[in-house]
Amino acid sequence: MTYKELDTIFPYIVFVYGILVSFVLASGPLMRLARERLPAELVGQLSAHRTLGLVCLWVGALWVLQNLWLN
Repeated sequence: MTYKELDTIFPYIVFVYGILVSFVLASGPLMRLARERLPAELVGQLSAHRTLGLVCLWVGALWVLQNLWLN
């Protein structure tokens, strides 16, 4: 994998991470399921990533749009 390929794929990875984390944390049924089935430490780590998820969502979206616009 070359740097150019990685540079093309990485913004999408950041954007998808932001979507997934934000969606899971905003979804009541998914969080209830997580609290029931996952260890408390893991649920705490997921909740601590709320800000990171939102930042990745916005930065990834802008980065993908920039790449689509400039290419």
